[in-house]
Amino acid sequence: MTGDGPVPSGSGASTLHPPEDEAYGTGGARSLAGRTIWAIVAELANLLALALVFKVLSHPPSTADYGALQAVIAIALIAGPLATFGANWMLIRRAVVSTDVRHDLGRAVAVTGLGTAGTAVALAVASLAIPAFLADVSRLTIVLVLVAQMPLYWLLELATTAAVAVADLKLAAQMRIVAAVIRLGAMVAFLVAGGSSVDSWAWYFASGNLLAAVAVHGQLARSLGGLPRLRRPRLGELATGFPYGAGNTTEGFLAASDRPLLSQYGFRGEDGIYAAGYRIVSLGFVPLMALLRAQDRRFFRQGALGSGAGHRAGATMSLHGLVATVPMSLALWVAAPHLDLVINDAYAEAGTVIRWLALLPLVKGFQFAFGNALTAAGNQQARLWLTGAAALGNFGGNLWLIPSRGWRGAAITTLVAEIGLAVGFVAASLFYARAEDVEV
Repeated sequence: MTGDGPVPSGSGASTLHPPEDEAYGTGGARSLAGRTIWAIVAELANLLALALVFKVLSHPPSTADYGALQAVIAIALIAGPLATFGANWMLIRRAVVSTDVRHDLGRAVAVTGLGTAGTAVALAVASLAIPAFLADVSRLTIVLVLVAQMPLYWLLELATTAAVAVADLKLAAQMRIVAAVIRLGAMVAFLVAGGSSVDSWAWYFASGNLLAAVAVHGQLARSLGGLPRLRRPRLGELATGFPYGAGNTTEGFLAASDRPLLSQYGFRGEDGIYAAGYRIVSLGFVPLMALLRAQDRRFFRQGALGSGAGHRAGATMSLHGLVATVPMSLALWVAAPHLDLVINDAYAEAGTVIRWLALLPLVKGFQFAFGNALTAAGNQQARLWLTGAAALGNFGGNLWLIPSRGWRGAAITTLVAEIGLAVGFVAASLFYARAEDVEV
């Protein structure tokens, strides 16, 4: 894997960086099991916060209002990663060869903050020519959601990524727990204040994300011995990081482009039901995401040894993932008919959506494992092209099927595109591994 080379350690060198034998020793506290436990604790805390946000948001707004709001969130999900120029990925990549995390974090914060804030402003201005499917959402709510989901969310993620980059999953977990508690507190405050409108929810949502971002960066600053100094990003680093951000944006487009289209084609109510069902299915990714967070740094270390090592790491990760994804897919299928026990009766049909999409956690297990193997081995361009092809195919399928089949058309195209992308990642990773063997 090519890179910019190690950054010399200075007075600001991170105190977080563990010795390699501690981080990767088979019997140490940094074993895969130990790291995964901390990651699972963090993801469970985040899951609880997301569940309450969903519960609050789905009651009392109608399914149509919820669908329109999810369309705004989908736009932020698509645009946000591109605006970061892959700063999160680059921070992990640099941490493999650098001991000065604070130095690298200063650049990452500058890129993420400026990129996402600028993009949020651009999208807010563009909302002046608001399309029909967002007509039911006030411009104030649009601005608040964009700010919460772009600069605030990505700065929060960047802080936890810094801890993951240096293999301190305990600190990363503590950060996520603190962020989750703060976001939970914001939703509780919303309920206690008797809030019921989408506009008032957006204020509490954005405030929760702001306080969470400040808190986790405070935790990181204490561990690093001070706040990072903002540094001007280098053009070469932006060019290197852009494919990472573009890859995440195409993944977001693949996952979220159907929600705005459902609203645009007039499926008011169905858009909210489908968004609710997909959101619940995505909660089934939590154990998988915990495993991935526990191995992010290891993936890059293995990938640095070549495509063959990266492919083997992906294969191992996909097998580990089965332990998490198979039970989650089965649980979603079994629990779907009982959805009315936890959410508004108006969303009862979301149980059918969940059954249609229950296979996604299993599919994502292979997709994320081999996609990360490509990225870690320096084959991000291949991942980007494959994801872009899947996203365009999904979008075309949505344009074809949604007008006649509604959310079922969106579900069909989602399953086909996600399965196709997983197969593509596996094939590409194997191709590069074999090509490397032939060269040797």
